[in-house]
Amino acid sequence: MRTDFCVGSFPTAAGERFVILLPAEIPASFFFASSWEGKLRDLTLLTEQGFRQQLSEMGLSSGEVEYQLERARGLHMLAK
Repeated sequence: MRTDFCVGSFPTAAGERFVILLPAEIPASFFFASSWEGKLRDLTLLTEQGFRQQLSEMGLSSGEVEYQLERARGLHMLAK
């Protein structure tokens, strides 16, 4: 199991979106923004298809991609 990234999902007006966070690439705005809109501003939000594709390009097998999709859906990052 890879531990060099974190995944999450966000409900948006356009539908469910996913994020893959690589520690070295997380923008400072994510940590210092006072609102969820600020935190999301500099992140790439992916559709399910884009999420699957990016994980595959990172070298994950289809089973690992499915696991990360379930994991992301379990880690809802709700804007409250």
